Amino acid sequence: MHAGTELVYAGFILLFMFSLAYSLKTLKFPYIISFMLSGFLLKSVVPEDVSGLLLIFEYSAVALLFFFVGLEYSFERLLGMLRILKAGFLDLLINFLPIFAISYAFTKEFILSLVLASALYPSSTAITVKLFMDYKRLINPEVDLLIGILIFEDLICIIFLSLLTSFVRLGNINYYAVSKSIFILTLLFLLFYLIRKPVKAFFEFAERKVDENLFVFLIFGTLLLLSGLALKYDVSEALVAFIFGVLIPENSRAFKIVESSLSPLKELSVGLFFFFFTYKTDINSLEQLSFVLLLVAMSLVFKLISTYISSLVYGFDKRVSMRASLSFLQRGEFSLVFSSLYPPAQMITFFVVLITSLLGSFSFVFAPKLTDFLFPRKRSSKAPPQAP
Repeated sequence: MHAGTELVYAGFILLFMFSLAYSLKTLKFPYIISFMLSGFLLKSVVPEDVSGLLLIFEYSAVALLFFFVGLEYSFERLLGMLRILKAGFLDLLINFLPIFAISYAFTKEFILSLVLASALYPSSTAITVKLFMDYKRLINPEVDLLIGILIFEDLICIIFLSLLTSFVRLGNINYYAVSKSIFILTLLFLLFYLIRKPVKAFFEFAERKVDENLFVFLIFGTLLLLSGLALKYDVSEALVAFIFGVLIPENSRAFKIVESSLSPLKELSVGLFFFFFTYKTDINSLEQLSFVLLLVAMSLVFKLISTYISSLVYGFDKRVSMRASLSFLQRGEFSLVFSSLYPPAQMITFFVVLITSLLGSFSFVFAPKLTDFLFPRKRSSKAPPQAP
């Protein structure tokens, strides 16, 4: 295909994604859903061989996404996660194990069930945080707990991704694959611990010597190189990108330069990742509609239960716990990343993410009113003081 034609189609794709996301914004649709719908709607319009100019963004999306997740952490902050460990593990067990059992009972496929359970376990960080900001509920007491669980889910997802990457590529589960994955994980975290101070010293030197306009070449080039090496040797690029992000010192000039220069590139790449997820998914491959609807229902129910119990364990009362539960149902970016590893899971995950994101967003909006309905505030029986 002529290069000019590819440019026309690439521009058309980006403009269509913008137009649909802007239009659906008035209906409170999350951008993730808009981008997924764009891929769904353009499947029959855009030829499959026109995506060459955009492939670099699709391939770098996972690395950029987890790199920016890593930027939000430091070694000390990772150690500070101990406070929400009990709530985090409750969230993991209640959401992962039942979905795995249901999936395996229906499909009898171990890897598919493992991928689906991993995909439907985490809530969407992007959608949840955006909703809290849009509806000005960041001051609510449950926010700290939910953000802590999201962070815990991020870390668990990174470990799961590393394990699942090798499992899916080998096509089966064996002790060698498990041992190799655990060994690589241990080695990477040990390496991260050993080099964190030398890397900090390097960035302190680089931010004095390297021009700001060149920093994007240094960081993005290093990120792509490390991600490519990880894929070549069957290591999760998400884990490597996350560790690289953590290594960049917080409150440094380098951190601010990296965040400002690469953030637009991350938004573009992640948006195109969601677009290509549905664009390349075989819509006709969906079977067992009852199984998909069951997964949707169960993923909502188990997340509601797990968040409610975790909130009670954390120390909140029933009202706050219910409001937190109704605000935490949406699935999103990590679900799609997991299912992208295994094509048979993609169509199932697409529908689950689509439905839970929409229902979860509406549940978030009406969570305060639903909570007041379920747990009415008790009016004081004391008579008001008389005016003097």
